[in-house]
Formats: sequence, structure tokens, C-alpha cells
Amino acid sequence: MIVIVGPTGIGKTKLSIALAKRYNTEIISGDSVQVYKELNIGSAKATSQEMEEIPHHLINLYDPRDDFSVALYQTLVRNKIKDFKDRGLVPIIVGGTGLYIKSTLYDYNFSDSKRDPNIEEKYKEFTNYELHNVLVKKDFESSKKIHLNNRKRVLQAISRSELNKVSENKNKDIKLYDFTLIGLTMERQKLYELINARVDKMLEDGLIDEVKNLYDKGIHSNSVSAIGYKELYKYFDAEWTLDEAIDKIKQHSRNLAKKQFTFFSNQFDCKWITVDLNDFNKTIQDAIKIIESKKAT
Repeated sequence: MIVIVGPTGIGKTKLSIALAKRYNTEIISGDSVQVYKELNIGSAKATSQEMEEIPHHLINLYDPRDDFSVALYQTLVRNKIKDFKDRGLVPIIVGGTGLYIKSTLYDYNFSDSKRDPNIEEKYKEFTNYELHNVLVKKDFESSKKIHLNNRKRVLQAISRSELNKVSENKNKDIKLYDFTLIGLTMERQKLYELINARVDKMLEDGLIDEVKNLYDKGIHSNSVSAIGYKELYKYFDAEWTLDEAIDKIKQHSRNLAKKQFTFFSNQFDCKWITVDLNDFNKTIQDAIKIIESKKAT
């Protein structure tokens, strides 16, 4: 299996398509936002033209109002990996959502239950205010959308948060698959400039209209807490000016890239490639060398 990780905007999609064409295979998304329909520009989904007829999986599966979790992602991707194996294909997983990808590759365990049947008993002594504060600590984004007096929904959100956490078991560093893991890197300042330009391109491509459509539909689920969506929601709520929202999108995107580098460096044993912006073919060839050297061992 080939796995490509790296921060936002660094060229993971372009590399994955080149490798899929070389190895005559297909691509599985490792992105927590691209699973949603209608979230296209802000999640940087590859366009049909960019896909170059390479089938992409785990994209456009869910309505933006639907809940989606790392546990569900793990199940879906492992089923896809089996399907690839049955068809004699080498899976290529590509994305920037580190925990989603790691939970698939390693022996992470999740509860299958949607709700803890003992959740009411567990928190029965808590006032609505105290209970809501529990949710604030466990899932801040959900806490902003659920009123403290809606006890049933608060309990559901707390339960979902607790059950979707990775269990602390001694097996979670055990690899379940044989994979080559390639990480893309770049000098930080160049990457930040690239991210800023990428946000400008998203705006040119219609990001504001895309988010306004979701906003007008009254969609306030976890899906629109993603970068590019949550900032423009604040603009539509008249909390920020448009310029402030755009600045925040760029800032939060840069912050995300920094967090992604930290996660991939600490959690994965990556074969790092420094992306050459002037000659991306060199990046592709470097990746092929890594893959072929792994196959030879």
C-alpha cells in the first residue's frame, strides 16, 4: 500500500494521481471533510479534470448534516482496502487528516455503539449548566451549536465524543498493513506563501458562494466547522468583516499546516520528500524511487 501525507496545499493530490497512473490503481481519500457533498472548494477536492479519470474513493459520500467520525472512516477505508486487494490493486491513501489515516493503518479500536446506554446515569447529578461545560471540554465545536437546556442532545454529543475517542490499548502501535509512507515537506515560508495564494484561488473559484449556499440552508453541523467554512459563517453572522474572515482562513490554514507537520513527524515514520515547485516531476520521481526500493526489499 502507498500512503501520502503532508500539510495542506503542498501537492499531495498531484503526486497521488501521478502514482495512480503509473501503478494502474485508484485513490482513497484521507481527508475528514472531503467525505461531505457540497463541500468542494473549501475542502480542496480534486476536480474531475484534475482526477484525470482516476477513480477516487471516500469523496462525496455524506450530506453535510450527517455525523462522521474517525471510527466510521476506519471501517470504510478498511473495507476499501479489502476491495482493492480482491481486485489486485495497490491502494493509494492520500490526505492530511493524520488521525484518520493512522487509525486505519494501525490497530486502533473503537466502540461500535452510537451512544453509551449508561450516559444518563453517569451524569444524573449534573445540572444542565455543569453538563454543558463537560461538552465544552470534550467537543467545543458541538457545544457552540447545542443549547445548554437541550439536555438530551448534550448527552448524545458527550456520549458520541467519548465513544469516538481512540481506546488506550497496548496494540495501537501495531501495523495492520504493509505500506510505504511518503511525507511531503517544504520550507515553511514557501509553504505559507503557497497556502495564502491557494486561499485566494479558492475565493476566485467561488468559495464564498459555496459557503453561503450551506449557510442559507441552515446547515450548522460539524462539517462546516472546517477551515474555510467556519470563518465565512462568522462573516455571514456579521461577527467579522469579509477581510477579517479571509485573513482568518489564511491564518488557520497556516496553523493547520504546522500541526500536520508535527503530527506526521511524531506519529509516522515518513520517507520525506522536499517538494520542488519548479520541477514537480522530480518530486514524482523521488516518490517512485522510495516505492521501488521498498518493493525490492
